[in-house]
Amino acid sequence: MAKNKKRVNHNGEFIKLLDALKAYGPRNLSLISILTGIPRETVRYKVKKQLRDFGFTVQMMPNFYKLGLTRLYAKISFTRHGMKIAQKLLHELGIGSYLSYYCKVAFKNDYIAIINPPSKWANKFSEFFERLASEGIAKDYEVQEIKEVGYPHVSYRLFNFEKGTWSLNEEESRTSEGVVLQRASRDEATNYLMDSSDLAIITELQADAFKPLTKISEIVNRDPRLLRYHFQEHVVRKGLIAGYVLSWFPRGVDAPHLSRIWLKTDPLTTQKAIEFSRITSTSPFCKFYQILEDGTGMVYMLIDRQFTSAVRHLSKLLMEHDIGCESMIVDDATAFSLTMEMYKEGYGWLKPKLDDTITMTLHELARQ
Repeated sequence: MAKNKKRVNHNGEFIKLLDALKAYGPRNLSLISILTGIPRETVRYKVKKQLRDFGFTVQMMPNFYKLGLTRLYAKISFTRHGMKIAQKLLHELGIGSYLSYYCKVAFKNDYIAIINPPSKWANKFSEFFERLASEGIAKDYEVQEIKEVGYPHVSYRLFNFEKGTWSLNEEESRTSEGVVLQRASRDEATNYLMDSSDLAIITELQADAFKPLTKISEIVNRDPRLLRYHFQEHVVRKGLIAGYVLSWFPRGVDAPHLSRIWLKTDPLTTQKAIEFSRITSTSPFCKFYQILEDGTGMVYMLIDRQFTSAVRHLSKLLMEHDIGCESMIVDDATAFSLTMEMYKEGYGWLKPKLDDTITMTLHELARQ
């Protein structure tokens, strides 16, 4: 990567471009050109070619609270019997029942899951896990609502492109910006309305923030003029997109050498929760943090090399603020985007078919 040093470290245009992308996202290159003073064609080349070549990604974050969804954290301890179908069961929930992420905790029969159900169906998942326990599939479980989640921007100025390492000491005195989502009240949630066209746009941009609306119109078979109207008047004006997060994956998000780890605190006071979110956001390896209903803080780290120094750095900062963490190493993880099949025009979000999932699970176990 030494050959990139001159182009990146001394390229003021590229730094200005990254600053603008953090603030405004990749949807309006003409605006970015005006704000940075960089010619539009140069902006297009850097965004479409150089940005990706350097390993930077821009991810669109939907505001699931404004989509009428909530966010649940679940940790399920499966029995030895249940472990036979645990992964398949959670995968099924990801395809058809609002689960957006799951991973296995290394050295244990435990899985962590993030679920984004409509508020009115949220309690159904506690009932679902209770049913798993009664059927001998799970031996214990925990479900909590997440009241805040933050996605920090990567601090690209602190990366040494020649050595491929982060200047962690400099991170201690910096606070990273990012996209923060907070749970909406019930009254607020009733004001957020959308339709299937809005959801189609959000789903496609979640998969690829650079995707043109003309391309989306071909995929979902809808008039591009209609989608442009919905994007401006519904998606943008109603704040259904929370923001665009700048990340860095030099070898891809699925690179086999990446280390994945969850950190979980004891319940924090309001002030400690603020300190926790600030500290974790300054780490270039923090992909997102969340604050649970009982005040517990959690942070998900994805570390490219530098595992020991990254953990030591964050541990030192947390200890200075008297915040202790339990660490959970991840040995398998899968993420899912929002699914159009769970939304019906004129009705809204559909009830998850959790009973069908239980039936499938029991039949699968019976065959083994």
